[in-house]
Amino acid sequence: MQVVRAEAIAVGTPPLTSVEVVNMVLSQDSSNGTFLKNAGIAECSSRSRSSGEDALHSQLAAEKECSAALQAQMDVLKKDNERTKSDFLMLK
Repeated sequence: MQVVRAEAIAVGTPPLTSVEVVNMVLSQDSSNGTFLKNAGIAECSSRSRSSGEDALHSQLAAEKECSAALQAQMDVLKKDNERTKSDFLMLK
């Protein structure tokens, strides 16, 4: 069991938030990871993904790829639009 040592707090220093306290405790040498095990939280690397998770990751990858393709098309259309505006202004 680890011992958390109290540190002196300077006058006027705001108290730590609960997130900061948990982060501080977890950042200490926790090589055995008993806190996470006791809390029922397994590390992602120590468990295998279910088929549902694999399907979601595949779907997310496909959507990211589609989004990138759409962004590329938008960039081309923006350039074409700017060129068309420039040509139109030259004709005026």
